[in-house]
Amino acid sequence: MTLKKQWPEITEVRSSVHDNERIKRILPGLFHFFLPFLVWICTLVAIVFAPWWAKIILGLLSGHAIGVMLLIGHDALHGLLFPIRWMNRLAGQISMAPAFHPVTSWVHSHNGLHHGFTNIKGKDAGFPPLSLAEYQTLSMLGKYSYRLSRTWYGCGWLYLKEMWFNWEFFPNAARAPKNSGAFLRDRLRLTALCVVWIGVLVWSALIRGESPWLMVVCGFVIPQCVSNYLIGFITLQQHTHPKVPWYSGLDSPSPAFVQAQLNGTPHIVFPYLFRAVMRNVMEHTVHHADPAVPLYCLPEAQRSLEKSHGEEIVLERWTPFTFLKTTGTCKLYNYSTHQWIDYSGKPLTESLYGGS
Repeated sequence: MTLKKQWPEITEVRSSVHDNERIKRILPGLFHFFLPFLVWICTLVAIVFAPWWAKIILGLLSGHAIGVMLLIGHDALHGLLFPIRWMNRLAGQISMAPAFHPVTSWVHSHNGLHHGFTNIKGKDAGFPPLSLAEYQTLSMLGKYSYRLSRTWYGCGWLYLKEMWFNWEFFPNAARAPKNSGAFLRDRLRLTALCVVWIGVLVWSALIRGESPWLMVVCGFVIPQCVSNYLIGFITLQQHTHPKVPWYSGLDSPSPAFVQAQLNGTPHIVFPYLFRAVMRNVMEHTVHHADPAVPLYCLPEAQRSLEKSHGEEIVLERWTPFTFLKTTGTCKLYNYSTHQWIDYSGKPLTESLYGGS
C-alpha cells in the first residue's frame, strides 16, 4: 500500500503558529511548576496526621498532583517551561521524580523516539497496538495483560507495563539511553527517593501508633496508582483513536513526517475544567506539529493550527461514550490493511491509510 496524497512541508505547518504563541515566560512557568509541587508536598504531610478516611482522599489528591507534575516535567524537558535552560532542566528533574521517571530515559524515549517516529511501530516508544499474529503468540497471561491494557479501567496498567517498565526504568539494552552512566545515576537517585519516602511513612506511623501498612498504602501506593492511571488515560488517547492510523515497515514509502504528526495526533476536546487542571495537555496536535509551543500557549496555537490545517486533524469532543468507543475499537491493528481489528481478526474500521 502506498501514499498518493501530497502532504505539506513541516515549515508550512509551523508557519501557521504565530510567533507570540512560542514565547516562554518565567512567571507562568513558575506558577505551573510550583502549584502541583506544593499540592503534592502538602497532601503528603497531611496524610501523616489525618484520620484513616481522610488519608485515602488525600492519597487520591496526591496522585493527581504527581500526574500533573509529570506533565510539567514533560514541558520542562522539552525546554519549554522557562526561557532559561538550567531552570528547565532542574524543573524537569524535580517534577519527574515523584513518578520515578529518570530524565535520561524520558528524553531518549519521548523527545527522541516518540516525536521523531510518531505512530510508527518498532520506532515509536508509545503504545503501538499488536497485530493479530503478535497477539496470538502471547501466553495466556500475556493475552490477559494485553486485553486489560486496552480497556477503560486498564490505562494505569498500560502505562506502568508498556511505558514505565519497558522504556523508563527497566529498558533492555536496545531501548536504554546511550549515556549509561547518567541513566544509572538517575535510577539510583530515584531508588533512594523511594526508600526514603516509604521509610518516612513507616517511621511516622510507628511514632503515631498507627498502621504502617495503611500509611504506606495511602501515602505511596494510592498516589502511584492514581498518577499511572491518569497518565495512561491521557497518553492512550493522544495517539489512539478509531480514525487514527498506525504505521510499520510494511508501508512503502514511509508516512510523511507531517502526516504522522497531524493525522496521527487527534485533538480530543475535553471540558474546560479538565483542560485547565491538566494544563492543556490534550491540545496535543500542535505540540507534535510544533514542539516549541509552551503548555500555557497551547490553546491559542492549536486554534491557529486548525484554522490552517483543520482538515488533516481528527477532532472529537470527549465524552464517556467516545472514550468507551475508542477502547472498544482500538484493540489490535492490521498493519497490512490499516484497520483496527478485534481479537479474532474481524475488522472494526475501514482502512485508515491517509490518501491511499
